[in-house]
Amino acid sequence: MIRPPSKTEWGTSGLSAERRAYLDAGLSFEKITTRVIESATVISSCIEPYRNAPRGERDGRQIIFVVRTSAQLCDLLYNAPDGMRGRYWQSPDLGFTATKHLIEGLLPKLMSDGPPAPPEHCAPMNADDITASLKGLSAKVWPRERDDGGTPLWIEDRLKVLRWEQSEQLIDGKGRSWRRSFTSDDLEIKGALIGADQTEYIPASKRDRSCQIHKFGFT
Repeated sequence: MIRPPSKTEWGTSGLSAERRAYLDAGLSFEKITTRVIESATVISSCIEPYRNAPRGERDGRQIIFVVRTSAQLCDLLYNAPDGMRGRYWQSPDLGFTATKHLIEGLLPKLMSDGPPAPPEHCAPMNADDITASLKGLSAKVWPRERDDGGTPLWIEDRLKVLRWEQSEQLIDGKGRSWRRSFTSDDLEIKGALIGADQTEYIPASKRDRSCQIHKFGFT
């Protein structure tokens, strides 16, 4: 059942009036993602090898796209009560389903150009491989964290999410990372790592990704 967090569970009072106006407008995840999908433009794509892969998985590689939308839509997707993190806040399964919904909606735009060339010593990916990577269990969408030069694209925000604030001190947690809000117009779509036969490889640290975001607001 969909139950976005309440104002006491997800507080925006510390944000600017402009941001509060659209974050508190009550937009559903479906409405936010429709706007993202309609406005998104693919600006880059690349194939990345599975770095530090264990034995038997060294043929792994993934497709990564960067799509441009707008800073406000990225903020809504990331910080609205019923945005992407808001769905993970409700439950890991709802967050997982929300991510799959957004990737599925973006798929026609992501597949509109031919496959990019792989880097040296990395196997290529054809259209079927790219589709398998994007539809993999571990495929994800996240705001772009750094620009091409490695400069961080975030600020420490004043959003107040009670559960994540209370989880900051847990030994297995992510500290204050959930407080980051991203300032770019861009989203990264990272496909699953797949082998030559399209077997999906999920690094151990990513196998509970949905639960991490649910509990800590970050991964």
